[in-house]
Amino acid sequence: MIAVIAIVIIIAVVAVVAVLLLRGGGTGLPVYSGAQKLGEQSQSGLTGEVFWFTGSGEGAYNWYKPQMTGQGWTLSQDLGYNADYGGGLYYTKGNEIAVILIYESASDISAVEAEFGDVPSGAKVLMLARGTPNI
Repeated sequence: MIAVIAIVIIIAVVAVVAVLLLRGGGTGLPVYSGAQKLGEQSQSGLTGEVFWFTGSGEGAYNWYKPQMTGQGWTLSQDLGYNADYGGGLYYTKGNEIAVILIYESASDISAVEAEFGDVPSGAKVLMLARGTPNI
C-alpha cells in the first residue's frame, strides 16, 4: 500500500513539473494567460518567443510586474504602457536580461505578421526574450 501511494505521489510531482515547464515556454518566462504562440527566434545571445493574445494589453503589462519580481527578476527599465503602441519592461537577474514587449499598433502587428504569420483581428502581440546578450 505504501509503495502505491509513493508511486502516485511521484507521478503527480512529475506531472506538475511538466505543466510548469510547458507553461513557461522556451524562454522559461511566464506566458500571459490565453496567449497563443506564433514562433520563436534567437539572436545576439537572446532567445525570443512571439505570441498573440486577446484582451487588455494594459492588463498583460500589469500582470508581468509581480510575475517577474516573484521569479527573482529586477525591473531595470519600465517603458510604460500606452494604448496606441503597447508597453515594455526590461528585467535583469545576474548577468541575464529579460525583455517583455506588448505591441498594439497596427504597424507593429503587421511587422510581426510578415515574419510569423497572421494575428487575429483585434489581438495584441506579446514578445518575450531572455538571455545573456553578446553584443
